Amino acid sequence: MTRVRDDPFDPDDASDLEPWLTLARSAKPPILYLGAGAGRLAAPLVAAGIDLVLVDAHPEMVRRLRERLPTVEIHESLIETLRLERRFDLIIVPSNILDRSELVKAAARHLASRGRLAFELTNPHWLDAKRHARYRVVRREVNRAEVEVTYPDGTIQEGRIELVWPEDIEASGHVDAELDTSPTFFVVAALG
Repeated sequence: MTRVRDDPFDPDDASDLEPWLTLARSAKPPILYLGAGAGRLAAPLVAAGIDLVLVDAHPEMVRRLRERLPTVEIHESLIETLRLERRFDLIIVPSNILDRSELVKAAARHLASRGRLAFELTNPHWLDAKRHARYRVVRREVNRAEVEVTYPDGTIQEGRIELVWPEDIEASGHVDAELDTSPTFFVVAALG
């Protein structure tokens, strides 16, 4: 069984909404959320009063989103083919899906003038530190890694990650985290 990070049958919602909640509260609504999955983070954000427009490419995720959040606008689309008739002050992507420049550009097409794009990337320093019990690096190159994630129920997800190094861009990690202990880092970019 292959499982994705935001499994449609996973009942656990995110308990830590930061930095996404603070960013969303500082932006003009609605907020475009790309890669919303089954709503692990989206549902608590909506419950906190954030007006979201959700996008995911996986039909099962979209089905689950529509069940969980029937009053929220939801689109089934790849980022690179998404066509919306409006622009957004803030776009959030709290997962490692904007790991290539063409995807960042495709997402940025939906930004309003002076809008912000906030996304999360896998931290290569954390992978190298090998401080992750359920995360195994199968093969590693400078800018790419093949990984396996073992979930508590024993299922394993395999994936390929394009690596972006935090020192190559202006970025921030989890608060007070060292580069080898934070699994991800955040990027917030603004249109000038």
